[in-house]
Amino acid sequence: MEYTNHPQYDEKFLKEPSKVVDAIQFLDIMADANKMEDTRDGKKKQAKPVVDHSAEVTDNNFFISQRSLSGRMSVKRSKARIKFTTNTNQFTFMRQFDQSTEERVQSRLERERIANSFRRQGNWAYRREQFNTAIDFYNKGLENICDTPVLYINRACCYLKLRSFKRAIMDCDYILNKLDPKYMRAWLYRAAAFKRLNDEKNYEECVHQVKRLNTKEMQFIDSFLEKMRTL
Repeated sequence: MEYTNHPQYDEKFLKEPSKVVDAIQFLDIMADANKMEDTRDGKKKQAKPVVDHSAEVTDNNFFISQRSLSGRMSVKRSKARIKFTTNTNQFTFMRQFDQSTEERVQSRLERERIANSFRRQGNWAYRREQFNTAIDFYNKGLENICDTPVLYINRACCYLKLRSFKRAIMDCDYILNKLDPKYMRAWLYRAAAFKRLNDEKNYEECVHQVKRLNTKEMQFIDSFLEKMRTL
């Protein structure tokens, strides 16, 4: 019978030496070599007889079944599982990210609300010339929000009133270096502090910078500088 066109029906391998038997025999030899134990009478154990499991296979009881595709299907399932897990993890991550972002936004809004409350109380104390009390309120506001120039500039104004000129300059420098390099009131209060310290060089530099960076506010700048000279 020719099996050229149908190699799956080729059963010639049944009459060839069994590779399985050879493999089992080889494993037994290796096991015997590693387990050379003596019996109680001093004799070595005899080698196990070789059993040909294919001897019971005949032309009558042998059949070829359909090849299983479980391996391929398991691969597909694994890929589907991985894809599902990946999508699930991405979805979970994005949901946690969105929740985290929303929580940060809500936290920021709440801290801004508290900081604004302290700012209003500080302004109330400033109008009553309670400058140290106003500074305490501004400090509490900065504990909640530290990236807004308003609290720093209000505190700097209090330091100017208390003649703590170097502290006023430090607050103005923080605004100009960290928050807003064009912030007009920071340049003006800085100029006022240097003027009170008789530092004409830095005073003139501040005036130059504030005019250069705020060309649309020249009238207000000149008015502020004139008022400062008359004090």
